[in-house]
Amino acid sequence: MILSLFLAALLPQVSEADYYTLEHFPTPAGELFEIGGMDFLADGRLVFSTRRGQVWIVDEPLADDVSTAKITLFAEGLWEGLGLTIVDDEIFVLQRTELSRLVDEDGDDVCDRIDTVSDDWGVSGNYHEFAFGLPRAANGNFFMALNVSFGSKWWIGKSPVPYRGWVLQVAPDGTTRPFASGFRSPCGLGTNAAGELFVTDNQGDWLPAGPIHHVQEGRWYGHPASLDWTPEYLDAGAKTSDEIPPARASIDRQPAALWLPYAWSRSAGNLVFDQTGGAFGPFGGQMFVAELTNGLVLRADLEKVRGEYQGACFLFRQQIGSVARVAFAPDGSLFCGLTNRGWGGLGPGSGLARVRPTGKLPLEMQRVHLTPEGFEVTFTKPLAPDSVSPADIDLVQYDYDYWWEYGSPERDHTPLAATATVLSADRRTLAISVPGIRPARVARARLFNVATAEGEALLHEEFAYTVNQLPEASGEPPTREHVARVVPPPPMREGRDEGWLMLTWGDALDHWQSQGWSHCDVDLDPDDPRRFTSREGNGAIANVGEAPVNFVSHSDFGDQELRLNFMLPQGGNSGVYLQGRYEIQLLDSAGKREVGYGDCGGIYKGATWPGSPPGINAFLGHGQWHRLTASFRAPRFDAEGNKTENARFLWVDIDGVRVQEDVEVPEVTGGALGAEVARGPLMLQGDHGPVAYSDIRIKPLWDETSRVVGRPDAADGWVALLPEDEDELDAWPRSGDSIWSHDGDVLIGEGPTGHLYTPRGDYTDIEVRARLKINDGGNSGLYVRTARAPEGSTWPAGYEAQVNSSFPDPQKTGSLYSLAPVLTHLVPPDTWFDYAVTCRDEADGTRVSIAVNGIVISDFLDVERRHAAGHLALQQHHEGSVIECAGLWVRELE
Repeated sequence: MILSLFLAALLPQVSEADYYTLEHFPTPAGELFEIGGMDFLADGRLVFSTRRGQVWIVDEPLADDVSTAKITLFAEGLWEGLGLTIVDDEIFVLQRTELSRLVDEDGDDVCDRIDTVSDDWGVSGNYHEFAFGLPRAANGNFFMALNVSFGSKWWIGKSPVPYRGWVLQVAPDGTTRPFASGFRSPCGLGTNAAGELFVTDNQGDWLPAGPIHHVQEGRWYGHPASLDWTPEYLDAGAKTSDEIPPARASIDRQPAALWLPYAWSRSAGNLVFDQTGGAFGPFGGQMFVAELTNGLVLRADLEKVRGEYQGACFLFRQQIGSVARVAFAPDGSLFCGLTNRGWGGLGPGSGLARVRPTGKLPLEMQRVHLTPEGFEVTFTKPLAPDSVSPADIDLVQYDYDYWWEYGSPERDHTPLAATATVLSADRRTLAISVPGIRPARVARARLFNVATAEGEALLHEEFAYTVNQLPEASGEPPTREHVARVVPPPPMREGRDEGWLMLTWGDALDHWQSQGWSHCDVDLDPDDPRRFTSREGNGAIANVGEAPVNFVSHSDFGDQELRLNFMLPQGGNSGVYLQGRYEIQLLDSAGKREVGYGDCGGIYKGATWPGSPPGINAFLGHGQWHRLTASFRAPRFDAEGNKTENARFLWVDIDGVRVQEDVEVPEVTGGALGAEVARGPLMLQGDHGPVAYSDIRIKPLWDETSRVVGRPDAADGWVALLPEDEDELDAWPRSGDSIWSHDGDVLIGEGPTGHLYTPRGDYTDIEVRARLKINDGGNSGLYVRTARAPEGSTWPAGYEAQVNSSFPDPQKTGSLYSLAPVLTHLVPPDTWFDYAVTCRDEADGTRVSIAVNGIVISDFLDVERRHAAGHLALQQHHEGSVIECAGLWVRELE
C-alpha cells in the first residue's frame, strides 16, 4: 500500500470543477431563499418555494450568466413550503398543514388564489412536524411524507397525530390515503422513470445512518412511532415503546436499498434520477442525492439482487452549500436549493445554485455490480493496462445497530482483501475478486493508483455498496438479517448527560476568556473559502472579531473526557489544548494520504518529543462540522511537586473514527500556556486563523486530581445530614408553603415558594457537598450561613449557591447568587450533579467557593462579610419547580 500511495501522489490532481461548474444565483437584497421545493414551467422558467412561506419565479434560469436571471415573488404567506411540483403549468405547494394549488387567474405572474387540495393529516403544533414532497406517481397522484414529532425527549420521535412517520398518497381530487410507514425525518422523495418511489431519511432514533428506501405500498421501514396508527395498534389501544423495538422489527421491517456513509451524508434531502439523455454526463438512470450538512451532491447506482434494490453510492460534487433540494432543468443542468436554518449545514445556508457539465468527461467509477466473486467496476474511460492490482484496493465491511439511540457507530469493521483483478478487453470494466463478502453489510472500497493511459487520475476513489443480499449465483441462501441489526437496547438516555459540564450552553462566552470571539452563525465566504462570514445566531462560537486571542476556560480540569464540534475554512488551522498544554491539532488536511503530527487529529510535538500522527486522516473537508471526542489522563505529581506519571491520551476520535489510542505525552506541546500542572484550563487556539466551535463539554473523571472524590467519608470528618425518613424530615424547620417529602433515599421539594433548614443553625467555616437534580423550568438554591426567613417574609438571608438549569433567571447553577453570577447552563435539567460549597473566613473577608461535578466554577471573596453563621438550607422556588436531593454532607473546617 505504501507503493500505491507513492504512485497515486505522482498522478496529476483533478478537480470536480474541471468537469462540473458551480454557480450561485444572486439573491435580491433583503431576501433569504431557504428553498424547500423546485420545478420548471413549460416555458423553462424555474419556480421554487421556501421555508419562509414564499414562492418565487426565476426568468431565464438557464442563461450562461446567472446574474442576468430575474427573480420575482409569486406568492407569500404560506406555511413552510417543503415540496413543490408543477402539473400542466399549475403550481402545487406542500405546506405544513395542506397541499395547495396556487392559481394565477389573470396571468400576471402573481398568485391570486390558493386552493386546498388536501389537509387530511394531523398537526399537533410540535416544531418538528415538517411535511416533505412532492413527486408524482405514474397514475398522477402526489407523494408526500410527514416528519415525526419530538417532545421533552428530543431524541425520540413520536406520532401524536395521524400520520406522523408515514408516506401518504394524494389524488388530484384530494383523496388522501396512507401509503407506507416507518419513517423518521423523510426529507427527500423522488421517483424513477418507472414511477417507483424512493425516499431518504435522516439519522436519529432507530436510524443508525442515512438510508435511501425503495418505498412500496403497505410496507414498514423501521421507525416504530408510525405503527400507532396501524389497525394492529389502534384495535389494541397500544402505543409503541420509546426504547423496545417492536416484534415486527425482526419479521417484516424492510431493508434500506442504500445506506449513505455518515462521513459523506448526515442530512440527506431529496433525490432525482438522471433522465437527461446524456446531457448531464454518463450517469443516465442513476440518482443524485442532496446532502445538506456536508453541502454536497451524492450519486447512487442501484441494481436488483434477488428482486430487491441495492447498490453503490459515490461522492459527486462537493462544496456547494446546504443542499436540501435538487432538480434537473430542461437543458440537463442540475439546480440546487439551499437551506440550513435550524438544521445546520455547510454554507452558504440559503440560496439557489446550479451545477453544469463543462463537456469534459471525468474518469469516474460509472457503475458497480456485485458478483458472486466480488465486484465489477465499470469506468467512464478506459484505464491504463495493468493499472490496478489487488494491493491498490482497500475494502472494509461493517453494519449498524438498530436501536432507539440517536444513530449508531459503524460496527463489526472487517477488512477484506482483494485477491485478484482482471481488466476487460476494452479496459473499462475491472473485475475484483473479494472472498468473504457477507450479506447484511455495507462494503466500502477505495481504489488507489487508478488512471487512464494518458495519466488522468480517478476523480473519486471510493464507493460504498449496501450488500443486502448476495447474488443467487453465489449459491448462498437469502438472508433475513439487516445491515441495521436488532441489538439489546442501550441504557435509557435519562442520566446519560450526568457528570458533564456544558461549557457553551446558554451564554456561550461567559465561562471563557473570549476577546475577538462571537456567538453567531457562520458560513464559508463564497468569495473566499479561506474565511467565514458571520451573522446573528447561536450555532457557533467563532473568532470573527478583531484581534482574536485563544479561547480559554475560566475553570481548570484534570482527568477528563472532552467533546466538541469544530469547523475549519479552507486551509484552516487550530488546536485543542487540554489543560492548556497538550494539543490535539486541527488542520484542513482533507485528501492527504500520509499524515503527521501536524495534521488533523495529530497530537502536536513538544520541544523534544516528536508528536503522534493520527492513525487515519478523518478530516472530511473544510466548511464541514466535525465532532472531536477524547479521553485524557492528567500528569501526576508527588507532594513535593515532582512529576511521577506523564500525561496520557487514552483515545481521540473524530466523527467516531479512532485517530489516537493510548498515547503518552512526556512534555507540553508547542504553544502551551506553561509548565505541566495537575489541573489546567481548556484552550482552543484562535490566533492561527478562522475557526468555529460549538457544543463544548467536559466530563471530569473522579480521581485524585478532582475536588470531589466519590461520596464523603465519615472518617474524613464528613457528617451525613439528609433525613432518612419522614419522621426525621418533620424535625427540620421550614418557611413558606413549599412541600417537602421523602421518597426512599431522595428528598423532594415542590409546590409554592419555601425553604427547608437544617436543625442546626450555627455553621460557620464549612464544606458542604450535595447530590442534586432540578427539573426543566425549575429553580432552587443551596444556602450556607443562612438565617431563617422572618415571619411573613419569603426569602432568607445567606449565601446561595444557585441551582437553575432552565428557569428564566439568567443566573445558573454554579452562581453565588447576586455576587458571582454564572450565565452558562453548565448542567442540563433533569440531570443529577454533584455540588460542593466551601465557606471560610479569611483575613480579608469571607471566601465562598462553588464546584460543580468536581470543578470550581465560582470563587468569591466577600469583603463585606455579609453572613457570619447560620443554617444550611434548600430552596423550592416556585410552583412547578421540583428539586431533588440524594445526599447532603457537611464538614467543619479548622
